[in-house]
Amino acid sequence: MSQDAFDDRRRALEEQFFQKHEKELVQKLKDDAQRQHSREELQRLTGISNDQVLDALANLKLGGAATLVMSLYPIIEVAWADGVVDAKERVIILDLAKTIGLQVDSPAYSYLSMWLDEKPELTWHSLWAEYVKALVTKMKPDDKAMLKATVLGRARVVAEASGGFMGLAFKVSDAEGRVLSNLERAFD
Repeated sequence: MSQDAFDDRRRALEEQFFQKHEKELVQKLKDDAQRQHSREELQRLTGISNDQVLDALANLKLGGAATLVMSLYPIIEVAWADGVVDAKERVIILDLAKTIGLQVDSPAYSYLSMWLDEKPELTWHSLWAEYVKALVTKMKPDDKAMLKATVLGRARVVAEASGGFMGLAFKVSDAEGRVLSNLERAFD
């Protein structure tokens, strides 16, 4: 092979390397811009100003739909309290998702579907609790009480879906009761 052929090959490899590197840099810039836009959107929608919470929500790459995901988390946590999401709980959860306007083809619905099949990691509870604490700091007491009642009410509906002992008394299991208490503490 001639020296010109080696030079041509070297230049082609250098160009390929720099094009790949440039594409990675451009993608990083796009991702950073999207994350910043998402943070701003979430701050506008929720009034949250806590940078740590906004960063965590923006990293979900859902934009404003992160608020929907956060509203779904409590019902999922209650459903998994006993280690399995049963058929009755699944039906109730899907019905509740419709009532809050969740679209089947949305990214938030993807999280819901995944959570119905696999129990969310424990870190989700911490993120949700931080989200709620940051959210309620800006709320009037009546609005905070209404949010708490709505979130815990939905979670209780899921907890009661399977009934207690033989469908009679004790409509909420001990495990579900503990989860409901943990969820409630986020509002304090």
